[in-house]
Amino acid sequence: MKNVLITGGSGFVGRSLIEELLKKYPDIEITSLSRSEGTISRLMMGCNDKRLTIEMVDIRDAEAVHHALRDKDTVIHLAAMKRVDLCENECHEAAAINVVGTMNILDAFQGKTFILMSTDKAVEPCNCYGATKLVAERLVLERAKKSSDGARFMIVRSGNIVGSTGSVMDIWKNQILKSNEITVTDVNMTRFYTTVEGVVKLYVAVLDRGENGMLYFTPRGEAQVLKEIVDKAIKLFGNEKTKINITGLRIGERMDEKMRHDGELNTVSGFEE
Repeated sequence: MKNVLITGGSGFVGRSLIEELLKKYPDIEITSLSRSEGTISRLMMGCNDKRLTIEMVDIRDAEAVHHALRDKDTVIHLAAMKRVDLCENECHEAAAINVVGTMNILDAFQGKTFILMSTDKAVEPCNCYGATKLVAERLVLERAKKSSDGARFMIVRSGNIVGSTGSVMDIWKNQILKSNEITVTDVNMTRFYTTVEGVVKLYVAVLDRGENGMLYFTPRGEAQVLKEIVDKAIKLFGNEKTKINITGLRIGERMDEKMRHDGELNTVSGFEE
């Protein structure tokens, strides 16, 4: 592993992953591919390592993607349209970025290690976001089946990452600061939560030891009831006067998420441990 390309490298997970990879592998060269000027600026301010190259590329642009991947032996594909509500409202954009963008990267990739970042919402999906990530997973697994030269095509599937841009904690913090109240769909909803440190640790383990065609997920164990997260948010950012507004499930949401379905025989949990 010498020349690594990370799509969405300027995002929340990408920045932490780049920092860890530069620290762990002294001979590595990393290219970050993304199109958000705001997050790119954050990456530039946070990392001035000469081994990092930053390129502004839209993964829907097949020609630009092909040029960016021409000498890369490893690709970690993080870039995606992720917010459930936005994907529901902009299905065409979600499909173009999450499905067509993934196809462009896979078509251009000629290296040895490919890792796709996916989500628990790809398991038995009920919304546009989950459906697009399920298709992206299947595209990667299709390449894994056809791999005959030792190349590895793998998937990392994570639950909700605490503190990430657009995460529920991020939204609630802003709501509390603005009006000392939070909106909650249903306090009995269950969701999987993990930390960015845990996700990065899993990526490093998959890079080092992952096997072709496997799907690795975090966190392991049971999902958390949303009420527990609500209480933590109020304790962290609010006070005894913080109000909770119950709105009910939105289109594309369900009460309980899964990290895997019963028919998946190629899934592994706790790999980073």
